[in-house]
Amino acid sequence: MNKSWDAFEDAIKSIVSEYVTISENRLRSEFSGLIDKTLDVAETAAHIGVSEKLIYRMCQEGSIPHERYGTIGSRRPVIKFRLSDLEAWRAAQRAANYKRELRLSLYNFKKEVLNSRYDNEQQ
Repeated sequence: MNKSWDAFEDAIKSIVSEYVTISENRLRSEFSGLIDKTLDVAETAAHIGVSEKLIYRMCQEGSIPHERYGTIGSRRPVIKFRLSDLEAWRAAQRAANYKRELRLSLYNFKKEVLNSRYDNEQQ
């Protein structure tokens, strides 16, 4: 009975170990994008698709989320960006651009309606 019980335990351990490994790999692949990565100016420019000069200007204006490292009054502080902050900022930019385009299209639609009414009245 001991031998059969030991074999049963070994089979269960093997199955559990296999499923734990499969689950760990799946979780690692699913959550790999959630690990926050830190980018420098060059990497950020490449990630967004703009020039480094524009990134520096946006940092100076405070229009992009960033972190500065260095002593107070340093002439060349190190600027770093968190990937999660950048992605949230990009989503906000897309939403703002969509709203702006929507307002513009509504404005153009109203303008066309008013112009067509004016043209109909003139006839």
